[in-house]
Amino acid sequence: EPCDTVRAASARQAGQQALAARRFADAARQFEEAFGACPAEHELLLRLSEALAYQRDFPRAVEAAQQFLAKEPGSLAGHVALANAYFMAQRLTDALAEAGQALRLDPVDAAALKLKANSQYLLGDTGAAISTFLSLLDAHPEDADGAYMLGRVYYQDGRIDYAIGQFQRVLKLDPRSYKAYDNLGLCYQSRGDTELAIRHFLTAIKLVEKDHPDYDWPYANLASLLIDQGDAEKAFAAASKAADRNPLSARNFYLGAKALVKLQKTDLA
Repeated sequence: EPCDTVRAASARQAGQQALAARRFADAARQFEEAFGACPAEHELLLRLSEALAYQRDFPRAVEAAQQFLAKEPGSLAGHVALANAYFMAQRLTDALAEAGQALRLDPVDAAALKLKANSQYLLGDTGAAISTFLSLLDAHPEDADGAYMLGRVYYQDGRIDYAIGQFQRVLKLDPRSYKAYDNLGLCYQSRGDTELAIRHFLTAIKLVEKDHPDYDWPYANLASLLIDQGDAEKAFAAASKAADRNPLSARNFYLGAKALVKLQKTDLA
């Protein structure tokens, strides 16, 4: 097949830059152009699948990964890409099966183990998900994302002490993990330790304030706790900041309204 390597390289670079900037439609368009310029570079289909999945164009993301696997059926990366596209499309049974295909090629591949565990959890098999996450961390003890995911499963399952252990493990690996601080706040709140919960929410807020302007969770979690504590004024301020960061979250506006009711500002509520 003819290959315009210069045009392909230029479009690939533009696609990678767009992907890093979260301009997913632009990234997909560039990767598609790169592949059209040089169809022999099959790996471009994986980049295209990733961009399309983030763009939430799941049918085309699945199609791109399948097209790659048709050319390279024994590719671990191809099976992981297809599993990821299925997972993001909420085709969980397909994602689990495809992650299994990847793990037959490499039983300790971190990405495949995460996709397997998360699919198991969302399919309702919490025990299997925990077992898979533990296998992941046995093989990759420095994997902070895996520890964070396992912590979330433990928290949702009500195993708070286990969850705290995993989130603390994340902070040892990544001391600036704002998500770990935020979730530790939730854990301490569930144990009734309000002061420690607030401290962790505020630490998460400090870490996200400038560097992660779209992350609203610690503001909302703090607002919810302050409402329960009867500090409606500070709760409204926190809920307002959460809504500014993520105006698509119904919860943020709901928390703001609850705080306004307690402030007797019913019309605004």
